[in-house]
Amino acid sequence: MAYFLFGMHAGEDRKFQVAILALFRRVPPRFSIPPTSQEIMPGGSVNITCVAVGSPMPYVKWMLNSEDLTPEDEMPVGRNVLELSSVRESANYTCVAMSSLGIIEAVAQITVK
Repeated sequence: MAYFLFGMHAGEDRKFQVAILALFRRVPPRFSIPPTSQEIMPGGSVNITCVAVGSPMPYVKWMLNSEDLTPEDEMPVGRNVLELSSVRESANYTCVAMSSLGIIEAVAQITVK
């Protein structure tokens, strides 16, 4: 890609050619804010946040055991908040971040006390 700059210097027309090279660094996904384990009362509510970065930016989804909790066509990029209400039993929720450069997982344990 080349850009042309035009200018004048002491009455003379001058033409300069400038080449610009853009490089994009590709980086595998990593968690910038991993999900945190929490304790709640029976019937309580909790939000679990998971934030991942990378280049390209990863998609982020939630899973419970092997069940996807985030519909594939609604999977957000970079950040996903799981909203749980009326929680009756303890469980481990897995945040999965994925891009073309890899897949990573982090677990949040929700304990009902």
